[in-house]
Amino acid sequence: MSSPVTGLYLHIPFCHARCGYCDFVTFTGKEERIAGYVQALIREIALYEPCAIETVFFGGGTPSLLKPAQVSAIVTALRGHFRLDPNAEITLESNPESFTSEYATGWREAGINRVSMGLQTSNNTLLKAIDRLHTFEDFQRAYALARAAGFQSLSIDLIYGLPGQTSEDWTKTLADVLTLKPDHLSLYALAVEANTPFAAQKITTNTDLQAEMYAIARDVLPREELRQYEISNFSKPGHACRHNLIYWRQQDYLGLGVGAVGCVGKERWTNHKTLQGYESALSHGQFPRQSVETLTESESQFERLMLGLRLREGMEWETESNPRWIAERERLVNEGLLETLPFGRWRIPDAYVAMTNQVLLPFLSE
Repeated sequence: MSSPVTGLYLHIPFCHARCGYCDFVTFTGKEERIAGYVQALIREIALYEPCAIETVFFGGGTPSLLKPAQVSAIVTALRGHFRLDPNAEITLESNPESFTSEYATGWREAGINRVSMGLQTSNNTLLKAIDRLHTFEDFQRAYALARAAGFQSLSIDLIYGLPGQTSEDWTKTLADVLTLKPDHLSLYALAVEANTPFAAQKITTNTDLQAEMYAIARDVLPREELRQYEISNFSKPGHACRHNLIYWRQQDYLGLGVGAVGCVGKERWTNHKTLQGYESALSHGQFPRQSVETLTESESQFERLMLGLRLREGMEWETESNPRWIAERERLVNEGLLETLPFGRWRIPDAYVAMTNQVLLPFLSE
Protein backbone atom coordinates (compact mmCIF):
# COMPACT_ATOMS: atom_id res chain seq x y z
CA MET A 1 0.00 0.00 0.00
CA SER A 2 1.32 3.39 -0.93
CA SER A 3 2.04 6.06 1.68
CA PRO A 4 1.84 9.86 1.47
CA VAL A 5 4.87 11.33 -0.28
CA THR A 6 7.73 11.39 2.20
CA GLY A 7 10.98 11.52 0.21
CA LEU A 8 12.48 13.87 -2.36
CA TYR A 9 15.51 13.16 -4.54
CA LEU A 10 17.40 15.89 -6.41
CA HIS A 11 19.83 14.80 -9.12
CA ILE A 12 22.92 16.96 -9.64
CA PRO A 13 24.48 15.56 -12.84
CA PHE A 14 27.77 17.49 -13.05
CA CYS A 15 31.21 15.94 -12.54
CA HIS A 16 34.81 16.98 -13.12
CA ALA A 17 35.53 13.48 -14.50
CA ARG A 18 33.62 10.29 -15.21
CA CYS A 19 34.60 7.22 -13.19
CA GLY A 20 35.15 4.00 -15.09
CA TYR A 21 32.26 2.18 -13.40
CA CYS A 22 29.69 5.01 -13.50
CA ASP A 23 26.42 4.51 -15.42
CA PHE A 24 24.50 7.40 -13.86
CA VAL A 25 23.31 10.42 -15.86
CA THR A 26 26.35 12.70 -15.55
CA PHE A 27 28.06 15.40 -17.60
CA THR A 28 31.70 16.50 -17.51
CA GLY A 29 33.08 19.84 -18.62
CA LYS A 30 29.73 21.62 -18.22
CA GLU A 31 30.21 23.26 -14.85
CA GLU A 32 29.28 26.64 -16.35
CA ARG A 33 25.71 25.36 -16.59
CA ILE A 34 25.31 24.65 -12.89
CA ALA A 35 23.84 28.06 -12.05
CA GLY A 36 21.15 27.74 -14.71
CA TYR A 37 20.45 24.17 -13.64
CA VAL A 38 19.81 25.29 -10.05
CA GLN A 39 17.20 27.73 -11.33
CA ALA A 40 15.64 24.95 -13.41
CA LEU A 41 15.39 22.74 -10.31
CA ILE A 42 13.62 25.54 -8.46
CA ARG A 43 11.15 25.85 -11.35
CA GLU A 44 10.52 22.10 -11.21
CA ILE A 45 9.91 22.29 -7.46
CA ALA A 46 7.16 24.84 -8.07
CA LEU A 47 5.28 22.47 -10.43
CA TYR A 48 4.41 20.01 -7.67
CA GLU A 49 1.44 20.09 -5.36
CA PRO A 50 2.62 20.97 -1.84
CA CYS A 51 2.99 17.85 0.29
CA ALA A 52 4.80 16.64 3.41
CA ILE A 53 8.49 15.80 2.89
CA GLU A 54 10.54 13.94 5.50
CA THR A 55 13.83 13.39 3.65
CA VAL A 56 15.79 15.17 0.93
CA PHE A 57 18.71 13.62 -0.92
CA PHE A 58 21.11 15.52 -3.21
CA GLY A 59 22.57 12.76 -5.40
CA GLY A 60 24.72 12.73 -8.50
CA GLY A 61 26.92 13.25 -10.23
CA THR A 62 28.81 15.36 -7.76
CA PRO A 63 26.43 17.49 -5.67
CA SER A 64 29.40 18.89 -3.75
CA LEU A 65 30.15 21.00 -6.85
CA LEU A 66 27.22 23.19 -5.75
CA LYS A 67 28.21 26.37 -3.95
CA PRO A 68 26.65 26.84 -0.51
CA ALA A 69 24.49 29.68 -1.85
CA GLN A 70 23.13 27.33 -4.54
CA VAL A 71 22.32 24.62 -2.00
CA SER A 72 20.70 27.26 0.18
CA ALA A 73 18.55 28.50 -2.72
CA ILE A 74 17.28 24.97 -3.39
CA VAL A 75 16.58 24.18 0.28
CA THR A 76 14.85 27.55 0.70
CA ALA A 77 12.64 26.76 -2.30
CA LEU A 78 11.82 23.36 -0.81
CA ARG A 79 10.90 24.88 2.55
CA GLY A 80 8.80 27.54 0.87
CA HIS A 81 6.85 25.15 -1.33
CA PHE A 82 6.61 21.83 0.54
CA ARG A 83 5.79 21.02 4.14
CA LEU A 84 9.35 20.09 4.96
CA ASP A 85 9.63 18.31 8.29
CA PRO A 86 11.66 20.44 10.76
CA ASN A 87 13.63 17.28 11.54
CA ALA A 88 14.01 16.23 7.92
CA GLU A 89 17.12 14.25 6.99
CA ILE A 90 18.84 16.29 4.25
CA THR A 91 21.76 14.45 2.64
CA LEU A 92 24.38 15.74 0.22
CA GLU A 93 26.68 13.38 -1.67
CA SER A 94 30.24 14.64 -1.96
CA ASN A 95 33.64 13.90 -3.42
CA PRO A 96 36.85 14.82 -1.56
CA GLU A 97 38.32 17.00 -4.31
CA SER A 98 35.40 19.44 -4.18
CA PHE A 99 35.26 19.58 -0.38
CA THR A 100 36.50 22.70 1.39
CA SER A 101 36.05 24.12 4.88
CA GLU A 102 34.11 27.07 3.47
CA TYR A 103 31.78 24.82 1.49
CA ALA A 104 31.24 22.43 4.39
CA THR A 105 30.29 25.25 6.75
CA GLY A 106 28.06 26.82 4.10
CA TRP A 107 26.22 23.57 3.35
CA ARG A 108 25.64 23.05 7.07
CA GLU A 109 24.19 26.54 7.39
CA ALA A 110 22.01 25.88 4.32
CA GLY A 111 20.34 22.96 6.07
CA ILE A 112 22.40 19.91 5.07
CA ASN A 113 22.64 17.61 8.10
CA ARG A 114 24.01 14.41 6.58
CA VAL A 115 26.94 13.96 4.17
CA SER A 116 27.64 10.87 2.09
CA MET A 117 31.29 10.81 0.99
CA GLY A 118 32.57 8.77 -1.95
CA LEU A 119 35.85 7.00 -1.15
CA GLN A 120 35.51 3.59 -2.91
CA THR A 121 38.94 2.34 -1.74
CA SER A 122 41.86 3.53 0.39
CA ASN A 123 44.37 2.13 -2.13
CA ASN A 124 45.72 5.08 -4.13
CA THR A 125 46.77 2.88 -7.04
CA LEU A 126 43.25 1.50 -7.35
CA LEU A 127 41.74 4.99 -7.01
CA LYS A 128 43.75 6.14 -10.01
CA ALA A 129 42.81 3.03 -11.98
CA ILE A 130 39.07 3.71 -11.54
CA ASP A 131 39.49 7.38 -12.53
CA ARG A 132 38.90 8.93 -9.12
CA LEU A 133 40.42 12.40 -8.75
CA HIS A 134 41.44 12.05 -5.11
CA THR A 135 43.84 10.10 -2.93
CA PHE A 136 43.04 8.51 0.40
CA GLU A 137 44.91 11.37 2.05
CA ASP A 138 42.61 13.84 0.26
CA PHE A 139 39.65 11.90 1.60
CA GLN A 140 40.98 11.98 5.16
CA ARG A 141 41.37 15.75 4.90
CA ALA A 142 37.81 16.20 3.57
CA TYR A 143 36.38 13.90 6.23
CA ALA A 144 38.10 15.90 8.98
CA LEU A 145 36.69 19.12 7.51
CA ALA A 146 33.18 17.62 7.57
CA ARG A 147 33.51 16.72 11.25
CA ALA A 148 34.95 20.16 12.04
CA ALA A 149 31.98 21.79 10.29
CA GLY A 150 29.66 20.04 12.73
CA PHE A 151 28.26 17.17 10.65
CA GLN A 152 27.27 14.43 13.08
CA SER A 153 26.06 11.93 10.49
CA LEU A 154 28.70 10.96 7.95
CA SER A 155 28.45 8.07 5.52
CA ILE A 156 31.22 6.56 3.37
CA ASP A 157 30.73 4.71 0.06
CA LEU A 158 33.04 1.80 -0.80
CA ILE A 159 33.23 -0.55 -3.80
CA TYR A 160 34.59 -4.09 -3.61
CA GLY A 161 35.67 -6.34 -6.46
CA LEU A 162 37.54 -3.57 -8.30
CA PRO A 163 39.95 -4.55 -11.09
CA GLY A 164 43.13 -5.82 -9.46
CA GLN A 165 41.73 -5.57 -5.94
CA THR A 166 42.59 -8.42 -3.56
CA SER A 167 40.98 -9.54 -0.33
CA GLU A 168 43.98 -8.08 1.47
CA ASP A 169 43.37 -4.69 -0.21
CA TRP A 170 39.73 -4.81 0.82
CA THR A 171 40.52 -5.76 4.41
CA LYS A 172 42.96 -2.84 4.64
CA THR A 173 40.38 -0.44 3.19
CA LEU A 174 37.90 -1.49 5.86
CA ALA A 175 40.53 -1.08 8.57
CA ASP A 176 41.55 2.36 7.23
CA VAL A 177 37.94 3.51 7.10
CA LEU A 178 37.12 2.26 10.58
CA THR A 179 39.84 4.49 12.05
CA LEU A 180 37.66 7.42 10.91
CA LYS A 181 34.70 6.14 12.95
CA PRO A 182 32.01 6.67 10.29
CA ASP A 183 28.35 6.65 11.25
CA HIS A 184 27.30 4.75 8.13
CA LEU A 185 28.90 2.63 5.41
CA SER A 186 27.50 1.68 2.01
CA LEU A 187 29.30 -1.24 0.34
CA TYR A 188 28.70 -2.01 -3.32
CA ALA A 189 29.93 -4.94 -5.37
CA LEU A 190 31.39 -3.68 -8.64
CA ALA A 191 28.97 -4.18 -11.52
CA VAL A 192 30.16 -3.50 -15.05
CA GLU A 193 27.21 -1.84 -16.76
CA ALA A 194 26.79 -1.31 -20.50
CA ASN A 195 27.98 2.00 -21.94
CA THR A 196 30.52 2.61 -19.19
CA PRO A 197 34.28 2.98 -19.66
CA PHE A 198 34.77 -0.33 -17.85
CA ALA A 199 32.46 -2.06 -20.32
CA ALA A 200 34.44 -0.60 -23.23
CA GLN A 201 37.60 -1.93 -21.60
CA LYS A 202 35.95 -5.38 -21.29
CA ILE A 203 36.57 -5.49 -17.56
CA THR A 204 34.95 -8.45 -15.84
CA THR A 205 34.13 -9.22 -12.22
CA ASN A 206 35.02 -12.21 -10.06
CA THR A 207 31.82 -13.09 -8.19
CA ASP A 208 33.54 -15.64 -5.95
CA LEU A 209 36.06 -13.03 -4.83
CA GLN A 210 33.29 -10.49 -4.31
CA ALA A 211 31.44 -12.99 -2.12
CA GLU A 212 34.58 -13.46 -0.04
CA MET A 213 34.98 -9.69 0.35
CA TYR A 214 31.33 -9.31 1.34
CA ALA A 215 31.75 -11.99 4.00
CA ILE A 216 34.82 -10.19 5.36
CA ALA A 217 32.84 -6.95 5.73
CA ARG A 218 29.91 -8.69 7.43
CA ASP A 219 32.34 -10.20 9.90
CA VAL A 220 34.36 -7.05 10.63
CA LEU A 221 31.84 -4.21 10.73
CA PRO A 222 29.50 -5.39 13.54
CA ARG A 223 32.51 -5.42 15.89
CA GLU A 224 32.63 -1.64 15.43
CA GLU A 225 28.89 -1.23 16.14
CA LEU A 226 28.16 -0.85 12.43
CA ARG A 227 25.13 -3.08 12.17
CA GLN A 228 23.78 -4.32 8.88
CA TYR A 229 20.27 -3.02 8.27
CA GLU A 230 20.12 -3.67 4.50
CA ILE A 231 22.06 -5.87 2.10
CA SER A 232 24.65 -3.19 1.26
CA ASN A 233 24.32 -0.83 4.22
CA PHE A 234 25.66 -0.74 7.76
CA SER A 235 25.15 1.94 10.39
CA LYS A 236 25.61 2.86 13.99
CA PRO A 237 22.35 3.02 15.98
CA GLY A 238 20.22 5.93 14.83
CA HIS A 239 22.19 6.53 11.63
CA ALA A 240 20.42 4.35 9.05
CA CYS A 241 19.72 6.38 5.92
CA ARG A 242 16.09 7.44 6.33
CA HIS A 243 15.83 8.45 2.67
CA ASN A 244 16.91 5.08 1.32
CA LEU A 245 14.57 3.35 3.75
CA ILE A 246 11.75 5.11 1.92
CA TYR A 247 12.75 3.27 -1.28
CA TRP A 248 13.13 -0.10 0.42
CA ARG A 249 9.81 0.25 2.23
CA GLN A 250 8.17 1.14 -1.10
CA GLN A 251 6.96 4.50 0.11
CA ASP A 252 6.36 7.43 -2.23
CA TYR A 253 9.13 9.75 -3.39
CA LEU A 254 9.56 12.58 -5.84
CA GLY A 255 12.48 12.58 -8.25
CA LEU A 256 13.64 15.99 -9.53
CA GLY A 257 16.41 16.86 -11.95
CA VAL A 258 17.89 15.37 -15.11
CA GLY A 259 17.32 11.61 -15.32
CA ALA A 260 15.71 11.45 -11.87
CA VAL A 261 13.13 8.77 -11.12
CA GLY A 262 10.07 9.33 -8.94
CA CYS A 263 7.23 7.09 -7.85
CA VAL A 264 3.90 8.01 -6.28
CA GLY A 265 1.39 5.23 -5.76
CA LYS A 266 1.76 3.02 -8.80
CA GLU A 267 2.84 5.84 -11.14
CA ARG A 268 6.57 5.93 -11.82
CA TRP A 269 8.33 8.43 -14.05
CA THR A 270 11.79 9.18 -15.39
CA ASN A 271 12.86 12.72 -16.25
CA HIS A 272 14.61 13.70 -19.49
CA LYS A 273 18.22 12.56 -19.51
CA THR A 274 19.62 15.55 -21.40
CA LEU A 275 20.02 19.09 -20.11
CA GLN A 276 18.34 20.41 -23.24
CA GLY A 277 15.26 18.20 -22.92
CA TYR A 278 14.98 18.84 -19.19
CA GLU A 279 15.34 22.61 -19.35
CA SER A 280 13.17 22.94 -22.46
CA ALA A 281 10.19 21.26 -20.78
CA LEU A 282 10.53 23.48 -17.74
CA SER A 283 10.76 26.61 -19.87
CA HIS A 284 7.27 25.72 -21.14
CA GLY A 285 5.94 25.13 -17.62
CA GLN A 286 5.77 21.36 -18.10
CA PHE A 287 7.00 18.48 -15.98
CA PRO A 288 10.30 17.39 -17.56
CA ARG A 289 9.29 13.75 -17.85
CA GLN A 290 10.64 11.51 -20.57
CA SER A 291 8.50 8.52 -19.64
CA VAL A 292 5.69 7.58 -17.27
CA GLU A 293 4.50 4.07 -16.43
CA THR A 294 1.78 2.60 -14.28
CA LEU A 295 2.92 -0.43 -12.34
CA THR A 296 0.64 -3.44 -12.53
CA GLU A 297 -0.46 -5.11 -9.32
CA SER A 298 1.94 -8.02 -9.91
CA GLU A 299 4.86 -5.67 -10.66
CA SER A 300 4.16 -3.67 -7.53
CA GLN A 301 3.84 -6.84 -5.47
CA PHE A 302 7.18 -8.22 -6.67
CA GLU A 303 8.97 -4.91 -6.13
CA ARG A 304 7.60 -4.80 -2.60
CA LEU A 305 8.96 -8.29 -1.98
CA MET A 306 12.30 -7.56 -3.67
CA LEU A 307 12.86 -4.34 -1.72
CA GLY A 308 11.43 -5.52 1.60
CA LEU A 309 13.54 -8.65 1.79
CA ARG A 310 16.70 -6.55 1.38
CA LEU A 311 16.04 -5.17 4.85
CA ARG A 312 17.10 -6.89 8.05
CA GLU A 313 13.86 -5.64 9.62
CA GLY A 314 12.08 -7.76 7.05
CA MET A 315 8.70 -6.95 5.57
CA GLU A 316 5.04 -7.43 6.32
CA TRP A 317 3.62 -10.12 4.05
CA GLU A 318 -0.14 -9.99 4.03
CA THR A 319 -2.30 -13.04 3.26
CA GLU A 320 -0.92 -14.52 0.05
CA SER A 321 -3.35 -15.55 -2.70
CA ASN A 322 -0.93 -16.63 -5.45
CA PRO A 323 -0.72 -20.47 -5.22
CA ARG A 324 2.75 -20.53 -6.78
CA TRP A 325 4.04 -17.93 -4.33
CA ILE A 326 2.49 -19.81 -1.40
CA ALA A 327 4.28 -22.98 -2.48
CA GLU A 328 7.61 -21.18 -2.97
CA ARG A 329 7.34 -19.46 0.38
CA GLU A 330 6.66 -22.77 2.12
CA ARG A 331 9.61 -24.38 0.35
CA LEU A 332 11.96 -21.57 1.40
CA VAL A 333 10.78 -21.82 5.02
CA ASN A 334 11.37 -25.59 5.00
CA GLU A 335 14.87 -25.05 3.59
CA GLY A 336 15.66 -22.43 6.21
CA LEU A 337 16.00 -19.61 3.64
CA LEU A 338 13.05 -17.62 4.94
CA GLU A 339 11.96 -16.98 8.50
CA THR A 340 9.10 -15.26 10.30
CA LEU A 341 9.48 -12.47 12.82
CA PRO A 342 6.98 -11.14 15.37
CA PHE A 343 4.04 -9.08 14.13
CA GLY A 344 3.72 -10.89 10.81
CA ARG A 345 7.09 -9.90 9.36
CA TRP A 346 9.24 -12.10 7.12
CA ARG A 347 12.92 -11.94 6.32
CA ILE A 348 15.87 -13.85 4.98
CA PRO A 349 17.85 -15.35 7.91
CA ASP A 350 21.09 -13.62 8.76
CA ALA A 351 23.22 -16.54 7.58
CA TYR A 352 21.71 -16.36 4.09
CA VAL A 353 21.68 -12.62 3.37
CA ALA A 354 24.27 -13.15 0.63
CA MET A 355 21.76 -15.43 -1.14
CA THR A 356 19.01 -12.79 -1.37
CA ASN A 357 18.92 -12.84 -5.18
CA GLN A 358 18.56 -16.61 -5.24
CA VAL A 359 15.72 -16.44 -2.71
CA LEU A 360 13.86 -13.87 -4.83
CA LEU A 361 14.35 -15.65 -8.15
CA PRO A 362 11.38 -18.05 -7.84
CA PHE A 363 9.01 -15.13 -7.34
CA LEU A 364 9.82 -13.49 -10.66
CA SER A 365 6.87 -13.44 -13.04
CA GLU A 366 6.95 -16.22 -15.57
